[in-house]
Amino acid sequence: MNDILLYHFFLQMTKTIKPCSVCQEEIGTSYCTGCGVYFCTQDFKSHRVMLFSEMDTLIMHRNDLQNKINKAMQYHDLPHSPLLTEIDEWQKMMTEKVRVVAEHTRQQIAELLNFKRVKLDNDFQKFSQELLHLKQTENFVEHDLDRLKYMIHQFNQDLKQLNKPLTIVLHTELSDRLVWSRLIYAEEKSTYAGIQQRQQQVKGKIINLFLNRYFDSL
Repeated sequence: MNDILLYHFFLQMTKTIKPCSVCQEEIGTSYCTGCGVYFCTQDFKSHRVMLFSEMDTLIMHRNDLQNKINKAMQYHDLPHSPLLTEIDEWQKMMTEKVRVVAEHTRQQIAELLNFKRVKLDNDFQKFSQELLHLKQTENFVEHDLDRLKYMIHQFNQDLKQLNKPLTIVLHTELSDRLVWSRLIYAEEKSTYAGIQQRQQQVKGKIINLFLNRYFDSL
């Protein structure tokens, strides 16, 4: 009975023994969980050396990639970028437009403030010339005197109004509604996005064609 058990034991051991996957001669004493195969002692060492060499190669590629990333992050050519020059030109153009509009508004305020003064002075000069002319020619009657009296009264009223402060309102509603962040902005022009859009359009046409044929067959 013991001999039978010993026989089965050795038989089971023989089944579990695997040969080396490399030389196929020695017993595979080491199992690689990455490859899923057995190696003899020497070939397992060689296998590990190969893996270490691949790891060193990966480290070398990683270091090379790090150097490339560092150079890309430096942006040496950014200060001389044509896009920045274009932004500077746009800024100058917008600044000049704002300056012109602001100066025009200043002139409007000056004209509003001086309009009544200039009009009063011009009207009074005409009145004075007419009054002098009538006195010199002595060609006037009662209704001319009444009219001239009324004009003097009106000048006094206009002078009182002129001394009152003038209310001027600046209309800035339109500029307040401007979305300044949309006046100028940058975005990447991606050809990949255009390809995706065309692919979606073609896919939609194919689906519509299939649906149309399906319903026509019903």
